[in-house]
Amino acid sequence: MKIDFSARKTELGWQETLDNFWKRVTPLWFDWLQWTLVLGVIGYLAQQSRNVIIIVTYAFSYVALFFYLQGLFFSLEFKGLPLIRSKRAQRIASLILSGILSLAIWLFLASLISQIQGKVQ
Repeated sequence: MKIDFSARKTELGWQETLDNFWKRVTPLWFDWLQWTLVLGVIGYLAQQSRNVIIIVTYAFSYVALFFYLQGLFFSLEFKGLPLIRSKRAQRIASLILSGILSLAIWLFLASLISQIQGKVQ
């Protein structure tokens, strides 16, 4: 998906862009919240039971979430970033921004998972 900061749109065009963004992102967000809840519960069960199968499932799921977010955010292509003119610099900045977003969302979800594990008792 391309995100172009330099696009020239009318107010109606920007409203349509925002509407489409929220229509695509909201279902993903609630999927992530469901995954977070499931991971929190699996993590809690792993802590309490010390069962190897549950621990491996939890660890694999946690890593899978990380790589899913990496794949998702690195597929974004940011265009028209201010003060960046060359295509190479645009791509590098896009990758850095994608990496920051991916890591920030993963850390947020990891923190939420940790909170769920600590509160479920």
